[in-house]
Amino acid sequence: MAISKIPVTVISGFLGAGKTTLVNHLLSHNEKFRIGVVVNEFGEVGIDGQLIVSDQEALIEINNGCVCCTVRADLVASVKEMLAKADNRLDRLIIETSGLADPAPVLQTFLADPDLRQQVELESVITVIDALHLRHHLNDEIVREQIAFADTLILNKTDLVNAEELASLGRQIRLINSTAVLVPTHHSKVAIEALLGTKRFSLPNLLMLEPDILEEDGHDHEHDASISSCSVVTPGALDADRFNRWINQLVQSQGQQLMRMKGLLNFATEARQFHFHSVHMLLEAMPGRRWQADESRDNRFVFIGRDLDSQQLRNGFMACLN
Repeated sequence: MAISKIPVTVISGFLGAGKTTLVNHLLSHNEKFRIGVVVNEFGEVGIDGQLIVSDQEALIEINNGCVCCTVRADLVASVKEMLAKADNRLDRLIIETSGLADPAPVLQTFLADPDLRQQVELESVITVIDALHLRHHLNDEIVREQIAFADTLILNKTDLVNAEELASLGRQIRLINSTAVLVPTHHSKVAIEALLGTKRFSLPNLLMLEPDILEEDGHDHEHDASISSCSVVTPGALDADRFNRWINQLVQSQGQQLMRMKGLLNFATEARQFHFHSVHMLLEAMPGRRWQADESRDNRFVFIGRDLDSQQLRNGFMACLN
């Protein structure tokens, strides 16, 4: 009897598009599947993994590189580790790639590794698109490839864009990918049955895009060398007013080159963690869970952007501590 393979959903999308929000939405509304999650972050400090509402035994973080290149071997090892640790209890896997990951080498990983081919199968490649910032990102080759290689496109943040702009974005997206299912939404809210349980991945379609993808060196990929990350991990309590002044001044002066910021913050007057996110000049902060009594209340903050002055950014953050 043939062994049933575990379906894999790859979730792609540029920096700040809403990938982690989508993963959390799927996990929160899941009553049917036991789902394993592998989350990859470009920076050396993991933030997203701590925000995912998953059984910690079924969550693996890969930091400090992209699964499409520098930590690609880690993706294979992580998936195999999860499958072995779960003792075949998982019903499916979700792979959340970093915002700078090219999907083609990630897909090649699942198609080329003999062990993985026996245990898992690609079900769907979902790309989350940031409707508010897409126009500024369309010249980026990674953004175009993330759209082109998807079989499902989630056009997110539609509440921040007017109808005329949405129609224009839809036409531009269709010039890159005319066949994928296109789902407009906001806050990454999509019905779980619309994304999990339907096989949309097509190897013939992939081979039309990338004829040599099954060959070991079939897809070369190099990141934009001007894009880098820096991070701060520090104990201590932040002064909320000082932090707000600093972060607002920072995005006013460097918002275009600061492509993404995210953090878990410890404010002096708060018993809860605060989750901070920004994409260019759009800022968002919201309370999370309460800090535990025996938990180290460390601040964790990551900057991703072009031509960053890492020391200046770290100094600015540290100056917000009490």
